[in-house]
Amino acid sequence: MTITSERVDKSTVELLVEGRLDTATAPQLERKIRQWTDGKTDLILDFSHLTYIASMGLRVLLQTQKAMKDKSRKLEIRHLAEAVREVFEMTGFINLLVQEEKLVVIRKDEANTIVLSLLGQMNVTTLPILEKELVQIQETRQMLEEDTGVILDMEKLTALSASGCRILSQSLSDTAWDKRKLSLRNVESSAVRDTLLAEGLRSLLEARE
Repeated sequence: MTITSERVDKSTVELLVEGRLDTATAPQLERKIRQWTDGKTDLILDFSHLTYIASMGLRVLLQTQKAMKDKSRKLEIRHLAEAVREVFEMTGFINLLVQEEKLVVIRKDEANTIVLSLLGQMNVTTLPILEKELVQIQETRQMLEEDTGVILDMEKLTALSASGCRILSQSLSDTAWDKRKLSLRNVESSAVRDTLLAEGLRSLLEARE
């Protein structure tokens, strides 16, 4: 396993983790995390090139989440590869990433499509987390096909406020580009669906139905 660190800003460091996170390599990640979280640093773990994760790896993440919460710091996990995402979902660990009244956005790059899975509650307070991801996608659109699709997967979104929905609509408009395809997927909550309809986002609901 290899770990590459990059300082995103004064208070945030991103670790790109590549390879297998198992019993043999988990201590390596633990040491690297400790190196950066001993201070007042928020942490992003990029798992786009992580091919496997074992229970020991999950344990390190759980311990890290608790330690950072105790320090009032943020832990963000991005870009779960399919195999790793399946482990997160089967073990229920993915739900542990969602704190009360918090939103987690997990990005997955598919062929000509970017899927943003939303977990938790979307409101005025938490929406900037999604806005940040949308802005990053827009800023790198030169590297994408013009007709790249963006899907918001709402299967695990538990709440969406009306004010949050209005800001979401504006954010989607502000970060659009020519020929971008945008749709929603897995809107399981009837309350979320009703809010989307009430705020005039029926076209996004129907885009894949």
